[in-house]
Amino acid sequence: MDTKNNVGLELNVVNPVIAKLNDILANYQVFYTNLRGFHWNIQGDKFLELHELYEEYYNELAEKIDEVAERIVMLGEVPANSFSEYLKSAKVAEVSRVFDWRIGASNVVETLQFLLSELRELYRLAVKAGDQASISLAVHGVRSFEKKVWVLSAYLKE
Repeated sequence: MDTKNNVGLELNVVNPVIAKLNDILANYQVFYTNLRGFHWNIQGDKFLELHELYEEYYNELAEKIDEVAERIVMLGEVPANSFSEYLKSAKVAEVSRVFDWRIGASNVVETLQFLLSELRELYRLAVKAGDQASISLAVHGVRSFEKKVWVLSAYLKE
């Protein structure tokens, strides 16, 4: 019986990484849908800049979703691919019908802060597993999300 996956990592060591990647995938998918709703429904004097910003964010997140799902496959598992599966494990709550820009922006900051903690946990697990590609995925996500938290937090200070 093989004890390593196709990329040469020990299956028993990489299983916690796969589980965390699946959690991140579920949370990314819910966050993506929330961002689409904020993009569509935002109203008021901040409409133009936030409408464009949220589109940028969800387009970038769509790429991250694909990277996470593909990493799960590379590690030898099948990623979840239905919203019923995502909603069972996601800690990011669905948000709908948000029109107030402050509520939407605050939700984005809070979600990004949560996702940062998830990515930092992925980093710890990937280091333990010797999984450099998942380490890289976590590091790039942290760098991207920290900047978004910084920018939106400053924006909210008005």
